[in-house]
Amino acid sequence: MKQMLLPRRVARVLWSIVTLLVISSAEAEPVSMAEYQLAPRPDWVQPLALPEGEGRGEAPADDGLRNLLLDSQINLAGDKKERFFRFVMQPLRQQGLQQISSISLGFSPAYEELIIHDVSVVRDGVRSDRLQSADIKLFQREEELDKDLYAERWTAMLLLKDLRIGDIVEYSYTVRGSNPVLGDRFFGRELLAWGVAIERIYIGLLSPKAQPLYVRTSDGITRVKKRSEGELTRYFVDIRNSAALRQEDGVPEWLSPYPYLEYTQYTDWQQVNGWANTLYGAAADPVPAEFGRWLQELRGSPAHKAAAATQWIQEHIRYFGIEHGVNSHLPSSPLETYDRRFGDCKDKTVLLIAALRHLGIEAHPALVSSVENLDLDARLPSPGQFDHVITTFELDGKRYWVDPTATSQSGALQAMSLPDFNWALVVDGEGESLTRIEPVAAEQLSARISVEETLTLDHNRQSAVFEVISHYVGWSAEDMRAYAGYRDVDTVTNDFLQFYARYFPAIEKLEPVEITEVEGRNELRVREKYRLRNLGENSGGQNLLKLAAASVVANISLPKARQREYPFRLPGQLQVDERFTVIAKNSGDLRWLNGQNAETINNPWFEFSRDVEKSPKQVTVNYRYQSLDKSVAPERFGEYLQAIDRLDPSLTYSIWLAPVSVTPNERRDRARNLARELLERK
Repeated sequence: MKQMLLPRRVARVLWSIVTLLVISSAEAEPVSMAEYQLAPRPDWVQPLALPEGEGRGEAPADDGLRNLLLDSQINLAGDKKERFFRFVMQPLRQQGLQQISSISLGFSPAYEELIIHDVSVVRDGVRSDRLQSADIKLFQREEELDKDLYAERWTAMLLLKDLRIGDIVEYSYTVRGSNPVLGDRFFGRELLAWGVAIERIYIGLLSPKAQPLYVRTSDGITRVKKRSEGELTRYFVDIRNSAALRQEDGVPEWLSPYPYLEYTQYTDWQQVNGWANTLYGAAADPVPAEFGRWLQELRGSPAHKAAAATQWIQEHIRYFGIEHGVNSHLPSSPLETYDRRFGDCKDKTVLLIAALRHLGIEAHPALVSSVENLDLDARLPSPGQFDHVITTFELDGKRYWVDPTATSQSGALQAMSLPDFNWALVVDGEGESLTRIEPVAAEQLSARISVEETLTLDHNRQSAVFEVISHYVGWSAEDMRAYAGYRDVDTVTNDFLQFYARYFPAIEKLEPVEITEVEGRNELRVREKYRLRNLGENSGGQNLLKLAAASVVANISLPKARQREYPFRLPGQLQVDERFTVIAKNSGDLRWLNGQNAETINNPWFEFSRDVEKSPKQVTVNYRYQSLDKSVAPERFGEYLQAIDRLDPSLTYSIWLAPVSVTPNERRDRARNLARELLERK
């Protein structure tokens, strides 16, 4: 549900249209209604001078583009919200010239007007107007269709002619209007730093004194200034020489490395609750008759019925969101969602609430944020803090949280995984604060993978049958269901084959992968069977067989960025038990066992142990890995790397296989072949 508007390049960050807080429109207007206007800059905008040294190329250039000015000003004093943007950039190399040759301006025509003010180019100190000569194309762009969201956004693209390296390009425009479903209070967020260096960032807010406005910055450093202008107050930040903020891989979802300024006209969370409560009146509608009959046939405890209703909606109502206009926040009725068999988070939540109330369970929507949610309770209250909605209800004094848009969940309520949303606004029209999301059972936040690998050697000790039986429990089972649910058996079998081919190159499939449910539990059983050939590695005339903890390794990752400013994401509560057994036909086939029988590693982030069981015909290596935390703090990442380095040697256990015995006949045949080869060479 969030968007921000800026010119093209957020992956390159500054040169792209970024998401604004609001999403698209009530009744989508016909294609022919999407249009733009040309007009001078509005009078309410604070004029800004360019940084000193304009055009000298003294500041750092990202991708060959020097960013001189990012000017974002917002007027909250009129009948409609207005957002003014002005950008000044200078290409210093071909890459920058390529990026700036076209300008993309995004808007939602059903409730927003796009007003283009000016486009100009400064060359050798002479400014020329380029707006009249620019080719302006209007087209619809649905960048979120790959996420099953349709929002009807439009783009006006300005194609500039005769641009050269060293030109200074400046343009400005205003987007007027906001989604009516968001009510008559305004709110929003503006970034204070970007992934590129910018010589000057100015953010201004013009607000009537009669309407309270709350403003804060997330970094606690950037100071918001304000100036009285008659009946209005102008809030602003003016940042000079903003350095590029480099994104790191592996940053947890709950943390944003980008500092921001946020503002709201909402006084408290109760006002936000009241706004949200007006949207979810459809949750009180009756369920469709057919669905009601199915619900009445459910047997068992209220908790069992609630789990069954949730999982039915997850499985039978596919996720697809039509998020234009009021549909960005206003849910469809239970009847409409049930009949069309698709909906987004709002639609599926309303259908589930209606179903639960039909079963006598009082349920409510719960607004959550899927990202940057760890300290949500410390943010300014506004609808813009949320991008998702789930369902909550109480049974036997316990509060449950379920997500009807989740997929592949199974088992009892307390076994269904619960993502780390951390905070929720329970929509009842009365709540004055956010509610901490806590699981009913610890297993909702955890997962377990148990793997039994059995390698049975043939008499020649150069080939074997390899069988793997794995159990996935908790969110790991849900992940596996989701993976297998979108692939056929042959694809799954080949993917699993390729996984083990990294450890046994000469591997062949004996049977297709078999995936079965453990009835009544959030658990899956997976069975694999292979033929292994050319076993081991020749080492000093002996055959060395390495038994790797493949499933443990698959759940340990390291980021590319090792010198870190931000935390590194870990799996959370995950336990992997891997038992690797080698079975020989004869005593003595397993000649030598290396290493110590036990190895244990403990630290704040994970625990690991390895032990070995030996007998004349069999060796078993038991690996156990337990992830203990969700992240590593940047100042301790060096310690974490040392812990991984210590772990690495213990993830493989090697055994020696007895050399292949040679019969007298085989020796005679080899001698004859060698003599024949020598004669042929002569």
